[in-house]
Amino acid sequence: MLYNTHLETLIRVVEAGSFRRAAEQIGISPSAVLKQITLLEQDLQVTLFDRSRKGVSLTEAGESLYRDAKYIVRYCGTAGEKARELYTQQTHYVRVGISVLNPAAELTELWPKIRQLCPDLRCRFVPFECSFAGMDQAFATLGQDADLIIAVYDSRFLERFGLQAVPLHPIRAGIATSPDHPLPWDGETPASLDVLEGRTLLLPRKGVCLSADALRRELEEERPGVHIEDFDMYTLNVFYECQNTGKCLFTFNSWEKGRMLLSHVPMDWDYHSSYGILASREPTPNTARVLEAAAQLIECS
Repeated sequence: MLYNTHLETLIRVVEAGSFRRAAEQIGISPSAVLKQITLLEQDLQVTLFDRSRKGVSLTEAGESLYRDAKYIVRYCGTAGEKARELYTQQTHYVRVGISVLNPAAELTELWPKIRQLCPDLRCRFVPFECSFAGMDQAFATLGQDADLIIAVYDSRFLERFGLQAVPLHPIRAGIATSPDHPLPWDGETPASLDVLEGRTLLLPRKGVCLSADALRRELEEERPGVHIEDFDMYTLNVFYECQNTGKCLFTFNSWEKGRMLLSHVPMDWDYHSSYGILASREPTPNTARVLEAAAQLIECS
């Protein structure tokens, strides 16, 4: 490892907002997280967090280290990748960014056919976090740390991050809810907006998603009994909030299989988006070859 791994723990604590939530995300005990932060403070001889009954907050020194730590972790990861590539001399490859919300199953199924058209290319998976910072960075830097990501998107999303896409198929929107707070739905036919009456709906903030904006207008005009609560981007925390509360979530059926212990309710509306392969508008030559091959195969299917 090219850096002190306790820096990763620092980043987790800051972005999770507490030692306990960071421990849940990492998969260790809160006391182990606290010990790592304490060791880091001792090594640097600074106090990184102000601790109180209300929680933890960064000191000025902590703020500075947090900013630098994010750069160090990302830069060292990239440096390690470059070194390994030079060592193994594997120059013909594409890197596919993956996360819990961005699996690459459909690209994996398509890959043998892509290899027939591009036999010299290899595929490498690059994981990224489902936090707001991790998701935002993954799409904003697409073409640097990863070449491709499979994702739900629309024209506004592509414009926001300066990306291009090869569409795989359209994808319908629905509602996700915790099994502990079920909707009054028969479990068979698509549900109507009546099931949302009196409930809180988690919805991408205005201007982020075209289909969500269309639903927002319909609800504001015709369903004042539905309370709308905004979020910035689909992350694991948004799904956890839906799971742990009585709130409903506007979602897409691409996430139905790994539904985060949620129930997915199909709706009798026509709100949808696109699902496809996203890449930088200035892709590497190898990435451009994959996009061209994928587009050709999809057109012929």
